[in-house]
Amino acid sequence: MAINLLFRLKSETAQEVTYRFGQPDKMDRELTINKADYSVTVADGITDRLAVITAGKAMTRHRTDGVWVKSGSLQA
Repeated sequence: MAINLLFRLKSETAQEVTYRFGQPDKMDRELTINKADYSVTVADGITDRLAVITAGKAMTRHRTDGVWVKSGSLQA
């Protein structure tokens, strides 16, 4: 199964960041990462591979650079 994932930072507050993610032509899902403990909430309640990859890429970048990435993608 091929993956073509795109995600973009939607909003950021002092407590959390929210990303839109999905297929490049249909980024219709959102997830929120709590900055204090890196807990993740997926808006539609479906914690699937795309949600895990999106959260993982954002959190890895933050842990490495101290920055919440503005956008990212994965093709596999």
